[in-house]
Order: sequence, then structure tokens, then C-alpha cells
Amino acid sequence: MDENLLQLLRDQPEKGLEMLMDSYLGLVYTIVRNKLYSICSTEDIEECISSVFFEIYESRNNIDLSKGSLKAFLAVIAKRRAIDLYRNKEIFLGKVVSFDGYDPENSLPINQCEVDRETKSVLLQSINALGEPDREIFIRKYYLGESTKTIAKSLGFKENTVDKKVSRGLAKLKNMLGGIL
Repeated sequence: MDENLLQLLRDQPEKGLEMLMDSYLGLVYTIVRNKLYSICSTEDIEECISSVFFEIYESRNNIDLSKGSLKAFLAVIAKRRAIDLYRNKEIFLGKVVSFDGYDPENSLPINQCEVDRETKSVLLQSINALGEPDREIFIRKYYLGESTKTIAKSLGFKENTVDKKVSRGLAKLKNMLGGIL
């Protein structure tokens, strides 16, 4: 489906964009709204959603589906656009005052909030593709929160070896995901 939709987006941009929005508007709206509802107006949220689809439209000839699905690309772009707008609004407004009980200053930073399920799935598939022992190191470090020292001890590596594997693994992941990491 993604291949057909991307080809339509390239060959007949208006029709392709319409189908893309029909298929994924709900996903993009949910991601953007969940990040921005406490600080932005409805118009700001709608403008952010439009910018997400415009970015996909503009980069339609550069999208490589071997590095992820259209859904994953849209989710990542939506999240990044929403975070950018959130930060800009926060700077513009100074201290954010919320009327719905959400206080960004006493909550997790925006980049630590829950990642979209599809993005997690694509990331886990990529981590699994790294093979052993890199896969286990990444799972332990980033999902289980274990320290480098603990990982090194349990796997029988030196700490600097684990750090090197993490560094090289991140570079591999970035390449696998087309630079979206």
C-alpha cells in the first residue's frame, strides 16, 4: 500500500496528498494534539498538521520505504514539528500557564514523553537487525535503563567496549532509519 501511495504522490501529487491525508490524518492529528493541546490554539495545531503533510509532499521524491513505512515517517515528522512548535510557544510565552492541570515544568520533558507505537515498532525492528551482542546491549541500555558498567559486567565486556558498541550501533541505526534517529 505504501509503495502505491508514494507512487501516486509522485505521479499525481494532489490526488496522492488527498489519499495520504485520508489515510493518516487521524494519526498526525493525535500526535500533534497530544503534544500541543496545553499550550497551543486549535489554529496552531491545524497549522502544524498542515506543515507535516506539506513536508511529506515536499520530500516525496526523497522518501525511501526500505528505511521505514510512510506511517512511521509521518509519525516522526509530526512529533518533531509538534516539539518545535511547543518549544517556540514556550519561549514566546515565557512561563507556560495551563488551565487543564497539565504543568510542563513539573512533567517529563517533551522529548521523554511516550513515543508513538509505530515509531517504537520500527525502532525495535531496526535494533533486532543489529544482531547480537549489539541488540542485547541496546535493549539493556535504552529499554531497561541499565548502566554501561552493569551491561559490561553481565556480558563479560570492558566498559569502553560497550560504549564503542553503543556508539557504532547508534550510527548503524541512524543509517538504517534514514537519519531520523
